[in-house]
Amino acid sequence: MFKLCVFAATIALATASYAGYSFTVIPPNQWGAPDATLGVTGYVIEDFEDVNLVSGLAVEVQSLNGNMGPTSTLPNTFMPSQDIFGTAFAFGGGGVWDGERGLINTRTNQTFSYGDTNSWGDTVFHFANPASSVGVSLQQIELNGQVWIDGNVVTTFAALGFTFNGTRQGYLRIDAFGGDSISTLEFDNGSSGGGFGMGDGIMFDHLAFNPVPEPATMIVLGGLAAAALRGRKR
Repeated sequence: MFKLCVFAATIALATASYAGYSFTVIPPNQWGAPDATLGVTGYVIEDFEDVNLVSGLAVEVQSLNGNMGPTSTLPNTFMPSQDIFGTAFAFGGGGVWDGERGLINTRTNQTFSYGDTNSWGDTVFHFANPASSVGVSLQQIELNGQVWIDGNVVTTFAALGFTFNGTRQGYLRIDAFGGDSISTLEFDNGSSGGGFGMGDGIMFDHLAFNPVPEPATMIVLGGLAAAALRGRKR
């Protein structure tokens, strides 16, 4: 496992509106590890086993041949064993972290011909309540691409240490710090210079996120803590 910390002063295209993010990669040899190992215990989990996403999450895919979403209901589920175009998403042990299904970067969440580069696009996760931390597994990356948070480039697949061998890359957790949060998280499909249409397929699974409590919730929690403290003093 290794950890990278990126600060506003070193993030390309970043603004001074956020402090930064830290990146933790759980390597492929720990594929399927429990949430405690991933550092996502107590998070909201989306496993993509059905078309209905968990509350507070929407998925968008942008490709040259058409887009999907943002939507909280996927058009299909994807099972690597049912891929009619090949075994890319089952290669190296497969891209499913848990269960039998995952998410791929097409507008239908079904495969297209591997040579149909215009149908493989960029994937954006939208969080209705900004998250303080997000984790997701990645598999099948073969080209270097960028990772974007809230419309800003924060890192690349190469900088995260991923090997572009089309098999399991591992589990990535991103933690916001310095009062920042994550409203959108985007993975492009190999266009390290921006844009899309490079044709790289990516599979995601076990998306975990930890929403930042709303102000009203924070007030309630603060009141409960104060009440508990007063009780202990008595």
